[in-house]
Amino acid sequence: MKYRQTPHHLFGSNLQARPKNAGAIWRTLCWVNNQVAISGDLSEYDSEALVQLNDWENQGITDIIDLRGEGSHKDFVAENAPHIRYHWLGVDDEGDRRSDEWFEAIEAAAQLVLQDPSRKVVIHCHMGVNRGPSAAFTALITHGVDPIEALTQIRTARPVAAILYSFDAVQWFAQRQGKSEQEVADLFQAVYDWHVENPLDLRYCIQQIGSRYAA
Repeated sequence: MKYRQTPHHLFGSNLQARPKNAGAIWRTLCWVNNQVAISGDLSEYDSEALVQLNDWENQGITDIIDLRGEGSHKDFVAENAPHIRYHWLGVDDEGDRRSDEWFEAIEAAAQLVLQDPSRKVVIHCHMGVNRGPSAAFTALITHGVDPIEALTQIRTARPVAAILYSFDAVQWFAQRQGKSEQEVADLFQAVYDWHVENPLDLRYCIQQIGSRYAA
């Protein structure tokens, strides 16, 4: 059972950060560490998508973890870069709590990559704001990175990362580790406090990326 609900009100204050060039970050490959990058998705136009895919290859990407429930580029990647492994773990970004099974699937896919230093993964959703960064957070904490350090690494690498599902992820992981109810509560509070101290204007980021998408 989840400990608490995600505190969405954190993303409604007037003190939120508005990253410069938020729209331009959308489909930029943002490296969290030497194996994990976050991005938005490939373009819906094949010619543009091929340019992006070639760039991912040139930057050493060997694996793609796609979190979009609304789409997949599996066939496109298979045709144009068959050596890249494609992991589709799509969900809709409706803001509901994420299931334990989703986090388990992310962990399994990420471990396939992270156990081999020669492999590099791009984790993405559509905008690279919530699902992708949240999945990257899951990959990091299940690979031994402290949750607060993981949040900081992701936001530093990708300033538009909201990481809203980090609340669900840290509770899932703590409970799976057999931590006490108080320990789970303390970890949730630590993640909550990080978000309070690092507020992001989520609506602004989505609007900026949406404007770029519409163009």
